[in-house]
Amino acid sequence: MCSYLIWNPNEVLLQFGIFKVRWYSLMIITAFVCGRQFMKYFFKKEGRPAGDVKALSLYVLIGCLVGARLGEVFFYRFSYYWQHPLEAILQVAFSPTVHLVGYQGLSYHGALVGGILGTLFYAYYQVTLRLRPLKLSITKRRKHNQSFLWLLTPVAFGVLMGLFVRIGNFINSEIIGTPTYNKQGVLFASAIVKGLQNMYSDIQQVAIIKDKTALPHPDHHYQPIVIKCIFLAGVDKEEITHFVNNNVVSSFRYRQSMRQHVYLPADATLEYVIDKHGHDQYTAHIKAFGIPRHPVQLYEAFAYILILGALIAWWRRKGPQLRDGMLAGVAMILSYTARFFLEFFKDPFNVVLHGAMPITMGHILSLVTVVGGAALVIVSYCVDKRKRTLPSSI
Repeated sequence: MCSYLIWNPNEVLLQFGIFKVRWYSLMIITAFVCGRQFMKYFFKKEGRPAGDVKALSLYVLIGCLVGARLGEVFFYRFSYYWQHPLEAILQVAFSPTVHLVGYQGLSYHGALVGGILGTLFYAYYQVTLRLRPLKLSITKRRKHNQSFLWLLTPVAFGVLMGLFVRIGNFINSEIIGTPTYNKQGVLFASAIVKGLQNMYSDIQQVAIIKDKTALPHPDHHYQPIVIKCIFLAGVDKEEITHFVNNNVVSSFRYRQSMRQHVYLPADATLEYVIDKHGHDQYTAHIKAFGIPRHPVQLYEAFAYILILGALIAWWRRKGPQLRDGMLAGVAMILSYTARFFLEFFKDPFNVVLHGAMPITMGHILSLVTVVGGAALVIVSYCVDKRKRTLPSSI
């Protein structure tokens, strides 16, 4: 049985001219809207003014976006952005030509740090912006009955953000998992499709089809596939043959973005058939092996669902007895412990220690975050204990 999934969705939800609404952007917006609604519910249940949620959510949003971008720059691609500093700020790449790329890298760890700093800033500072005349003032003013540790509790439910972000990553075929080496998993076909279309502009359409007539590769258990390339009318058959024998073969064997998803044995010749249909249009059917991978994005999203459910149940049952900051610390510990172990199922990126089970920057940052969560639990316990013993000592 060929039970694996061939995944090649359209990343764009809507398009109006050059303006595109992507599924990933929709996931970010949905996470923010849901998080803000939950903050309102939390404030009302805790007897705090729900009107303050507007300002808090804005501080947290700005902190998360800035932190996520800076985390990508400093944690994962510092050497590149050191040489291209403007690309770290602008959504434009200047090489090989000037073109719009958007923010292609965001760090979840950076978003966490930014969200915490945004919460800290909200708790202790007042920002006032006036347009007429233009004036920005920042004054130190502590929020009444809203301590920093207390505010971390609703922010802790930002685990919701991780859920939606990972779904967005799955739609974009980002942060792919390691090969499954069995009949299950997901073949992320978008890299194959885009790679072929970028190599040859006369390709009209590319489709990846399961080859149910062939057997898996005997050594790696990669799954047999047929890559169907439909060429534009008027393209010569001899030109197509040359493209398949040279560009396609070399791309499958040597281009990293292709080799992650399609396998062609080094000692095997490429099998293909070129058929003519219509008056002057050809279709090439190319045989190869697809590499199904762990859908680790969905694994992580599912882990966040479980953690979020557990946190909400804990808060609803023990809310009044919970020390300020305790739930946030536990959320950090649970989320990033899960993240640490799931890193082993991700295709290694930014490897720190090489080996059979390589340690990546994601592992290191997750461990640091778990330690930070444990420290927050200790601080929460000590601060709350000091508050409870203070009245009796006066």
